[in-house]
Amino acid sequence: MKMSFIGGVLAGAIVGSALTMVVDPISDKQRRKMYRGAQTMFKTIGSVLDAVTMK
Repeated sequence: MKMSFIGGVLAGAIVGSALTMVVDPISDKQRRKMYRGAQTMFKTIGSVLDAVTMK
């Protein structure tokens, strides 16, 4: 149950960010900065999920 909630939150965040990018276009510099931030965010989320599932 906990993992389905986390999956739902992640899916909502991804869909929401995609819709925001379609509705509010941004410059190339901002896009690159967001891409680097997203990479860091997903690495952190992956590390947390690994730690949770390892027990």
